[in-house]
Amino acid sequence: MKHGKQQVRRGRGRGLAPAAEERVQRAVRLLQRGRPDEAEPLLAGVLRQDPSHVDALHFLGVLAAARGRHEEGIELIRRALALAPEYVDAWNNLGNLLLARGRVEEAEAAYRRAIAIAPQHANAHANLGVALLRSARLADAMAPLAEAVRLEPGHANARYQLAKVLVKQGRYEEAIAAYREAIQADPAHALAYQGLATLLRRLRRPQETAALFRQWLGWNPGNPVARHLLAAVSGRDVPRRAADEYVRELFDGMADVFDDHLRTLEYRAPEQVARAVAAVLGTPERSLAVLDAGCGTGLCGPFLRPYASSLSGVDLSARMVERARARGGYDELVTEELTQFLSARKGAYDLIVSADTLVYFGDLETVVGAAAGALRPGGWLIFTVERSPSPAPAPGFCLEASGRYSHAEPYVRGVLAQAALAVERLEGVDLRLEAGQPVAGLLVASRKVP
Repeated sequence: MKHGKQQVRRGRGRGLAPAAEERVQRAVRLLQRGRPDEAEPLLAGVLRQDPSHVDALHFLGVLAAARGRHEEGIELIRRALALAPEYVDAWNNLGNLLLARGRVEEAEAAYRRAIAIAPQHANAHANLGVALLRSARLADAMAPLAEAVRLEPGHANARYQLAKVLVKQGRYEEAIAAYREAIQADPAHALAYQGLATLLRRLRRPQETAALFRQWLGWNPGNPVARHLLAAVSGRDVPRRAADEYVRELFDGMADVFDDHLRTLEYRAPEQVARAVAAVLGTPERSLAVLDAGCGTGLCGPFLRPYASSLSGVDLSARMVERARARGGYDELVTEELTQFLSARKGAYDLIVSADTLVYFGDLETVVGAAAGALRPGGWLIFTVERSPSPAPAPGFCLEASGRYSHAEPYVRGVLAQAALAVERLEGVDLRLEAGQPVAGLLVASRKVP
């Protein structure tokens, strides 16, 4: 969550301010070091002694939202603002929380209130631009983003958001320059690298794309995202599946904006999987042990729940699992690598679904074999993969420039047969848009041979 530099204010109410102040400052330092488990009890303890401590309310709200408890976070920050109406950082963070919940007009109002209190608050201007961009008001978004850059020339996120606006306006060369300025301002800005790489791929400039990833690796030689995407665009040192570190870092970084991002891509994989489940299972009877394999933020949960006596979800990204937990509907959510999770649960499930997860596996034999082992006799494995163009590559899959793998239909059928899974339905589908074009996929419903 992007927000301005926090100002720790003195607590109010019961003569506890010096001790409370020190605990709040300790909690903020812990939050900055990525240790929320230690920060949360400190802030909660301050509030038990002094329910009107403004900073404890504010920072506990930020922490709650970062852990997926957005409504709780919004309520805590509103309580802080009722006590301190001029608390500019709290207004800015309230806007961030509201925006994360899709309440764009309320977020816009919060950012405007922050700017009215502190016109020099660069983050509030930048975040207002993000809110306006979210509501497709591209021309309106330019002004606050440009003002954020004027106030703080090194504001990498404002430059990154400007690049996104320019892309949507079709001003590609200006967007490339803005992305590069964001990277110059913050060489660790992963989303700027990825956004620029996506644009360069759209413009069919593979040499520049590869050079960009080499630049990223030059700054951070061990970065798993840069390493994987360089392999994808160069065709060199291609792994047989995406490394855990790549998947974890990619999706942890996207968790806050994931659902909104997918809406812009007209993402259809959960809808396609839901259709296949309904076709093979018929009327839901809430009788099955169901696993959402690669659950992400829980987009498949609502359609799986009516079939499930128990509904589990597993994902490698802890931040995505937090979002799924906040969405609700699951009986169990686990952060773990998928093959390892499946291998430890022999005969546990009647239905396993995997929407757009196996695209991060090239070689499907191990993960599909583990899924077959986790199914009960007669159980179902229903999933999507991206479809390789003809002629089929050897050995039946390839790493695309997007960083995802595509698979040939004969390869998929062979892997399922090897795992004693009978293909009951297999059809071509469109999974999402990429660069304005549909991404071809395969929707597969297979059943474990009794």
